[in-house]
Amino acid sequence: MRPITASLDRMLASHGQSATLRRRIGTGMTFTELTIRLRLSGYATTDLVGGIKVTDSKFIMSPTPIVAAGVAWPGAAGGTADIRIGDFLFVENRQRAVVQVDNIRIGDVLVRIEGRISG
Repeated sequence: MRPITASLDRMLASHGQSATLRRRIGTGMTFTELTIRLRLSGYATTDLVGGIKVTDSKFIMSPTPIVAAGVAWPGAAGGTADIRIGDFLFVENRQRAVVQVDNIRIGDVLVRIEGRISG
C-alpha cells in the first residue's frame, strides 16, 4: 500500500462515514455488497452546472476495502478495484447511484476514488 493510500485510510477512519457499496450481478436483482468508509459532501450552488443537481453529492473513498475483499468483489481479484458508473452507494439511509467516477492512479496503482452520486 502506498503512503498516500494509508493516509487516506486513516482520514476516512477518523472523519469519514460508513456506507455500503453495491454492484449488480448480471441483469437480475442480485447484488454484491461491501462495507466501506467515505467522505460525503454536497455541491455549492455555483457548482450546479452540466447536469449536477442540488441533491447530488460528492464522495471520496479508498480502494483498500475493495482490494482487501478480493474475489468477494467482482473485478478486484486479479483485476481492478475501480468503481463503475452504475454501482450504488447506500449511505444516509438511501441508495444512490454512482453517476460519475474518477479512479485516481499514481503510476498504475489506484490510490483514491472520487465521484458523484445521485438519487
